[in-house]
Amino acid sequence: MFPPGDFIREELEARGWTQQEFAEILGRPIQTVNQIINGKKEITPETALAVAAAFGTSAEVWLNLESAFRLSQADAPGSDVGRRARLRELVPVAELRRRGWIRQARTLEELEGEVCAFLEVESIDEKPKLPVAARRSDGYGELSPSQTAWAFRAKHEAEGLDVPAFSRPKLEAALPTLPRLSADEAGMARVLPTLAALGVRVVSVPHIKGSRTDGAAFWLDARAPVVALSFRYDRIDCFWFTLMHEFAHVVQGHAAGGRLDADLVGNTAEPTNEKPKDEQQADRMASDWLIPPGPLTAFIRRTRPFFSARKVQEFAEEVGVHPGIVVGRLQHMHEVSYSNLRGMLVKASGLLGV
Repeated sequence: MFPPGDFIREELEARGWTQQEFAEILGRPIQTVNQIINGKKEITPETALAVAAAFGTSAEVWLNLESAFRLSQADAPGSDVGRRARLRELVPVAELRRRGWIRQARTLEELEGEVCAFLEVESIDEKPKLPVAARRSDGYGELSPSQTAWAFRAKHEAEGLDVPAFSRPKLEAALPTLPRLSADEAGMARVLPTLAALGVRVVSVPHIKGSRTDGAAFWLDARAPVVALSFRYDRIDCFWFTLMHEFAHVVQGHAAGGRLDADLVGNTAEPTNEKPKDEQQADRMASDWLIPPGPLTAFIRRTRPFFSARKVQEFAEEVGVHPGIVVGRLQHMHEVSYSNLRGMLVKASGLLGV
């Protein structure tokens, strides 16, 4: 790239002006003009206006030439900057370091290697083969960097589990009665071993801030289903609904391409009737497995509008589930305020031993 001074020199030669004459025209020292022509001094906005007036051009012409020349001469860190930016477009690098999911790296090359190994790709330009798709209002799409990191960690955790061969018939037979293990601490302690015995890999991956991820269902291969949970809301009702919702994806075949569920539970959960059809189906199946619709409808009709802890406990015993599951359903149906009966919404992680 040529400095603007080369173009000024050509203009002077065309007009038969010397540098001394041009300096007098501009009202600038000859030394300044010489430095500009030799590319040693930048053309300022004021100088651009003066040169433009002398040659009958616009000041923008000379400022643009100056900018282009200086940019071409600058040391370009663009390559490393772009690489560092690309890494953070893929995953939240700082979060992965903090959690120990990737090792501390001394160089950019080492960091690239760590991220590539985590995402199972050869280079940062390769698109990771995500185990799941994220639910969107219009269907399913790509994951955010945080969701991508969470999903790959779930995959890695699942690959490290040793479970017997998966049995779909046994899983389908067990699902309607599985929530009955919620009724007491002894039953809760058997939940994960029971599922593992059926060949299902259930993994817990702590929620990553901003991802709003509650759970996911996917397959490592045709014989290895995985259900991943984040415990974003560590409540017994949220655990059970998320678990059963993901199993609905598995038995209905929705998880063939992987499903990641965000805003599935809690007071920000998306209404069922606003979800894609397969999510609506998974919601209904999970709800019916947890509490049969007939007894629930009858309980609400005879109890509303006053749902006391005693009445909830009695109904929970009637259907054989933890009272927190009943409270969660009543809250979701807006029969009970989210501020009421919170004492029944115990933490699930401690009961499960995760």
